[in-house]
Amino acid sequence: MTESFTLLRRHEVFRSRDPDQFREQVARIFCPHDLVLYGRGARLNAYLRSKRLRNLAINLVAYGGDVLIDPGRLDDFFVVMMPLSGNAHVRSGTEEIDSGPGLAAVPHPDRPLRMRWTADCVQLIIRIDRAALEARLRDELGYPLNDGSLAFRLGMDMTAGLTASWRRMSLMLASELDNEENLVDRDELVGSWEDMLMASLLSAQQHNYSAAPGKRVFPAAKPEVNAAIRLIKDSPGEDWSVKRLARMVDVGPRMLQQGLQAIGTTFTDELRRARLQRIHDALHAAAPGTTTVSKVFAQNGIKHHSRGAKQYRGLFGELPSETLRS
Repeated sequence: MTESFTLLRRHEVFRSRDPDQFREQVARIFCPHDLVLYGRGARLNAYLRSKRLRNLAINLVAYGGDVLIDPGRLDDFFVVMMPLSGNAHVRSGTEEIDSGPGLAAVPHPDRPLRMRWTADCVQLIIRIDRAALEARLRDELGYPLNDGSLAFRLGMDMTAGLTASWRRMSLMLASELDNEENLVDRDELVGSWEDMLMASLLSAQQHNYSAAPGKRVFPAAKPEVNAAIRLIKDSPGEDWSVKRLARMVDVGPRMLQQGLQAIGTTFTDELRRARLQRIHDALHAAAPGTTTVSKVFAQNGIKHHSRGAKQYRGLFGELPSETLRS
């Protein structure tokens, strides 16, 4: 059996010979679309396999018949469509290519998309949430996408170089997901895999920001910095990271770090002070015998109690146990 028939076999969603039924199933994972069989005696023998992670979905799609597919605009997501067998004519806006095993397609989500797949066409399709991918690009550049949204070159040559490497990574992830125990969809690792795939796509495939002057980072403005500090103070027990906090105030992580440095602080300092202040308030308000220092520390996201106690004393001039007894 070829790789096109073995990938994602644990994640088969649907098989059908009915065009309407299959169109409905595909629409749930991608978007509503028109599906028309063409050619004399054309029939469908279709299957769909799909595994959703967080901001990514890895899919294998085959129609088993000559079909015309018209999804219109994708809007909220990008797709990288990699034929593993057969061919597809892809039209995105005014651009068009003949896609095959050596040439993938990356259509723009704002442009009308139309496709014609041959009966033997089987495609590995990586669906990426648009907001996540454009946020990843913004983080890399260090400034907002002021010149418009992200737009890739439609054709993605997968026969050599970085794009061939990206294809191999995608196939590896799809193959690994077939194992009941794998390191791809574990909660603590899935974000790292997704970030790797998005970052490497931005590096491998040419897009309208490929030549942009990245890496020059300007500090975030004071309102954004103050908003970030307020978020930390309001919810110090959250599992904050610079990246998560920066996205919530709509700046790049390095912009936020430099903005904090400009006012004489850091992300780590602000998070530590906010958590220690919350701990101080909880210990001071606790009735005798109702809690412990260790419990209050754990509830507020500080795991190393001895180090935390030392920092607490430096900030408040007493040990947390003394606050609890007062």
